[in-house]
Amino acid sequence: MAYYEIAKEIFEAEKQALTEVSERLDDHFDQLVDIIDKTSGRVIFIGIGKSEIVAQKIAASLSSIGQPSFTLDAATTFHGDLGKVSKDDTVLFVSNSGETQEVIQTLFALRTIFPNGFTSVALTGNPNSTLAKNTDLLINLSVAKEADITGLAPTSSTTATLVLGDALLVALEKKRSFDKKHFALYHPGGSIGKMLLQRVKNVMHTKIPYVQEETPINDVIYTISNFGIGITLVRNSATDEITGIVTDGDIRKKFLDVPAVKESVAKDYMTRDFISINQEKRNQEAWRVMAGHNISNLVVRDDKNQVVGVVTIHDVF
Repeated sequence: MAYYEIAKEIFEAEKQALTEVSERLDDHFDQLVDIIDKTSGRVIFIGIGKSEIVAQKIAASLSSIGQPSFTLDAATTFHGDLGKVSKDDTVLFVSNSGETQEVIQTLFALRTIFPNGFTSVALTGNPNSTLAKNTDLLINLSVAKEADITGLAPTSSTTATLVLGDALLVALEKKRSFDKKHFALYHPGGSIGKMLLQRVKNVMHTKIPYVQEETPINDVIYTISNFGIGITLVRNSATDEITGIVTDGDIRKKFLDVPAVKESVAKDYMTRDFISINQEKRNQEAWRVMAGHNISNLVVRDDKNQVVGVVTIHDVF
């Protein structure tokens, strides 16, 4: 049996379910975006089982754009977790049936805790359910049927919930004019944050290899290999001035063109007018310079134009 044919059927079934939910979306979704955007507290998702697992992904996505969000397992809310909810929070209850006992109990318990009301939203596939009728806003995620053979396992319904979360994320990004720079603020450890937030001085190599202009090429090669960054700077032995740079690529390109290779020295291979960058520049700018000049190493200078390091293309990502 070709099981990939089953996979194709499931993809088609879930695509159809998503189309149904998409065509039903209305200004209730707009209201949800506005509610979350104006929430002074946190966005809290409450569900149980797979609904809560899907909600974890949505909450994590919202947190990644600076919207404080987390989930609560409805099975544990009656054992102290209700205290995690404040009146300033927006609470989204996730239940396909809208009748999940633990979720309903949590809803009514919070109504007791906050007699003057709190903001509640139902993400459910049953618009006539107890949950839908007792929350401030309904997002109808009903699907004609689940995609699995029994029609019981959460498949199409959880996919619809997940995609709604993605749509909510993008809508909030649009509403808040959220761009890559904002994204980097909440992902400082990722490649985007590293590119947009960190400066060259934070990632550069400060142990810099040097050779003299008259250093034999064999020693130049050993120096480059020992430091492992693919280059060495070249100094004039009389003035101590940095006069050039030799890279792995320079040696490969010029090796056969230099007469008497065994007697050749660093200055026979070095590039005199090499490219450099200020240490205060962002990594993104260093990447642009290297990409623009088709180089993989960049000399770093301070405000006094003194060489203070070397940065490689791998350092800025």
